[in-house]
Amino acid sequence: MSLLTIAQSILKETKSGSVPTTIIGNTEDAAKQILEVMTVSITELARAYDWQELQKEKTFNTVASTVGYDLPTDFDRFINNTFWNTTTQHPVAMPVTPEEWRILKNQGITGGTGYEYSRIRAGQVLLFPTPAAVEAHIYEYVSNLVVLSAAAAGQSSWLADTDVPAIDAHIVRLDATWRWLKNQGRPYAEEQKIANSAAIERARTNGARRTIKHYYYDSNIKVGYPATITP
Repeated sequence: MSLLTIAQSILKETKSGSVPTTIIGNTEDAAKQILEVMTVSITELARAYDWQELQKEKTFNTVASTVGYDLPTDFDRFINNTFWNTTTQHPVAMPVTPEEWRILKNQGITGGTGYEYSRIRAGQVLLFPTPAAVEAHIYEYVSNLVVLSAAAAGQSSWLADTDVPAIDAHIVRLDATWRWLKNQGRPYAEEQKIANSAAIERARTNGARRTIKHYYYDSNIKVGYPATITP
C-alpha cells in the first residue's frame, strides 16, 4: 500500500468528509492533516522496534592514530552487541558513557589493553585505545530510511504519493488510523489498542521467532527426545 492508498483507506474507513485524490503538495486540510499523521506514525513505529527491514551493517577499517569514524548517512541507532573487531575477533564494548570515556582517556592508556571501547559523539564512532594499525570492524544498526520510493530507493520521509512504508504497511495503517481519529477529536481508544497489539505481534514475528527446545523423557525407550515450542 502506498502513502495515497493508505491515507484514502483511513479517511474512507473513518467516514471523513473529504477524501483527497492526492496527498503530497495538496493544500486541502484533510490532505495536510493525514500527511502529518502518516509522518508521525511511520516515525514512531520505526523507533519502537528493531524491524528487520531497517537493519543494516557497516564495515570499516581503522587508520593508525585515528580515533573517530563517520557513522553511515542513514544511521538511526546501534543494534546492541553487534560491534566487533573482525581482525582480532574480539567484541567492542559499546556504548560507554561520556563519564566512562573520560576515565578511559584520562588513565593514560595508549594501547595493549586487549579490549576496545566505543561511544558515539558528533556523528562519529570513537574508539579506545586509539588504533595503532589497520584493523577491520563491523557493526549493525537501524536505518532511518523508513520510506521507499516507487523505485525502492530509501527515504527518511514521504516525498510522493506512490511512496510505500519500508516496514509492514498494515501496522502503519492501523497506527495512523487511531492517530487520525485523535487528531479529529474523536474516540480512538479501541483503534489504538488494536494498533498496539498488531505492532507488538508483528515485532515478535518480524525476522523469525526463536525456538525453545525442551527434552522429555520417554520411559518406554529410556531416552529423552526434543520437542520444540515457538513462543
